[in-house]
Amino acid sequence: MKGLIPIILLMSTLVALASCEDVLDGQDEYDEAVAYVETFRVDTVVGRSATLSFFCMTPTPCWSFSRVEEVRSGRSSHFTLYRKLKRNVTCVQVIGSFIHTMQVTVPDTGAYTFKVYRTPTTTMDTTIVF
Repeated sequence: MKGLIPIILLMSTLVALASCEDVLDGQDEYDEAVAYVETFRVDTVVGRSATLSFFCMTPTPCWSFSRVEEVRSGRSSHFTLYRKLKRNVTCVQVIGSFIHTMQVTVPDTGAYTFKVYRTPTTTMDTTIVF
């Protein structure tokens, strides 16, 4: 039994190295694309913070939230959400979705406009008074 432990450790190390091959040679483990938002809502506003929820449709259920970019200009913020898909995964071909919730804090009180892509050329906008 004692001789089996080093063999198991060696095998698990080899499996771990093989599964990290794409990452080790500089290739990303995921494909990434812009996630167009179907709907978004303001969940709460407290002081100078708001909680926003974004509902995104995806081509398959294997896509998930990756990251969000926010570009601020004065009293306006434009959000771009991204989705990710693990490479070399077989996935059922049906529409999927995910919800991303985030908190936004503004520097001053007043009215702020938040924009998010609905399609590549259109946005959904909402204005919140803090």
